[in-house]
Amino acid sequence: MDALDLSLLDELREFMESDVHILIHEFEADTRERLGFLAQAIDDHDTETLRSVAHSLKGGAATLGAVSLSQQFRGLELRGRDASFSGIEQDLSNTVRSFEEAMASLNKWLAQP
Repeated sequence: MDALDLSLLDELREFMESDVHILIHEFEADTRERLGFLAQAIDDHDTETLRSVAHSLKGGAATLGAVSLSQQFRGLELRGRDASFSGIEQDLSNTVRSFEEAMASLNKWLAQP
């Protein structure tokens, strides 16, 4: 769980109590859908969609303390801003892997008392 800011998550749990489960599950579902939007934006070389979706996901990941994932989305956001598509498929693949790792860590954290 080293990719997570545990102190932020603990504060979030203290503030939201059991609703933190809902927040994390909504983040997961929303992100899965939006990863498809990112893939389509990359295929279309749609810089605005790439930038805006990655920006939104970056913030959501940061809110949940998923530091590495937030950084991955930031990289995609910058690629959209700079219209830099060379090799971006690998960046998206790395981001998807970071997302899966973050979700595994978040679900493990949720299971703790």
